[in-house]
Formats: sequence, C-alpha cells, structure tokens
Amino acid sequence: MIDSGVGITCNWWREVDPLPSGEIASKLTAQNLNLHVNHFESVDPATGKPFCEETPFISLSCGTVERSTAARTNFVHTARHTALWFGTHFGQKPVAYLYYCWVILAPRSAVAVQGVAEEVRDLNTYRRYSPYQTEGEVAAKIVVPANQINRCEKWEWDRDSGQRTIRLAGTYRNRGFVPPEALSNVREML
Repeated sequence: MIDSGVGITCNWWREVDPLPSGEIASKLTAQNLNLHVNHFESVDPATGKPFCEETPFISLSCGTVERSTAARTNFVHTARHTALWFGTHFGQKPVAYLYYCWVILAPRSAVAVQGVAEEVRDLNTYRRYSPYQTEGEVAAKIVVPANQINRCEKWEWDRDSGQRTIRLAGTYRNRGFVPPEALSNVREML
C-alpha cells in the first residue's frame, strides 16, 4: 500500500496505527526476519496470529540468478517476473500493481538497523537454506519513504487474446521522487 505522505508501509503499521515506535526495536530481530522470509503465513509465537498480518518487514523483488552446475548455466529470474507472479497471486488475480523504488542495502546483516534493507537472498550474508532462494528478495523495514518510489505500474492479464499474457495497462509517476543518485559521492570526470 502506498500513502503519498508516508510511502509503502509494513503490515504491522497498517494493523496497528499509530505505530508504537517504542516497539520497533523488539520487532526488528533475526528471528522475525526468518519468519518473514521462510514462514510468512505461520503463526507468530509472540502474538498467536499469522506472522504476515503484523510483519515489520516489506518484501521487495530485486531479481536473482539461479545456477545449475549440471547444465553449466545460470538462469536469470527478473525482478519484474517475480513481482508479477506474486502480485497476481500466482496468476489468480486479474490485476497487479508494481512499485518501482529504491532502498539502501546493508553491506552485511543489520536487521536491527531500521534505515537499511536486507538482501535476504544473498548467500554471502544469509547462508541458511531457503526454499525461496530464487525469488530475489530484499526486505525493507517498517516503511519505504514516498520520495524513494519512482512510479507505479498497473498490469492486467490479457484473457481476450486466447493466450495467457500479461500487459502493462498504465504507469503513474511520483512527482516527489528523489533518485538514488542524490546520495552518490561520485564526482564527474573533468
């Protein structure tokens, strides 16, 4: 969900508004990140509710590469393909909305640091086995600020053509978007 004044908020914030800021540190834990990544719909032992209802994390698709050593080949799983697959609930819903945004990635695990996202499919940092490795996920924390969201695209299944294809139905740009280059300290060559 996007709010023009806030951005994309986590399910916990949507469930408990106003967000109890004093509880954020107790929610941003390695155990909760593992629940979010590998047991999203499982019951949270702390609340007795499905974890997905009050997760402090936001799943973002970034794409990934799967390696087949037997075939000596790499298979690319694009962020768009993965996002559309999840956004349409695996082809069951007729419409999906994709938000193009940027977040700052932690160079290593920093679950307790709210301002950085976790690249949870990076095998150099998160080495535990995950059946969802090929999904290419980044886990943002609490909120993706509105000024970090470039645009929203509406995608629809084209069921009239006789083929099951998905098409771009519209693009909505965020006038308040600030590109990530605003953080860059790279100087241009003279």
